[in-house]
Amino acid sequence: MSMKVISIYENFLSTREASGAQLSEKGILQVLLDVRFAADVLSGGDFNVNEELSRKPKSKSSFRRKDQAQTKSVVRDAVDGLIHSLSQKLDPIDWLT
Repeated sequence: MSMKVISIYENFLSTREASGAQLSEKGILQVLLDVRFAADVLSGGDFNVNEELSRKPKSKSSFRRKDQAQTKSVVRDAVDGLIHSLSQKLDPIDWLT
């Protein structure tokens, strides 16, 4: 489900770019916050916790847990990529003042 939501946002943004329509900085910021919120909710609230857990040594896990971890990693990479591309569209000078 997370990947479906991410693909909807990616399609929305690519359609806007292809048509030549630009999102305002406030619009980009809103989409950025929406993506972060949706990713957190759809991951069960452990989207940010996964970073902390990845630093701790783990005991042996079953194949199913490894498969789930790989799926979460793929979703995490997709979310991070979308967040990065949105962040690149924001003007950092405007947000520093």
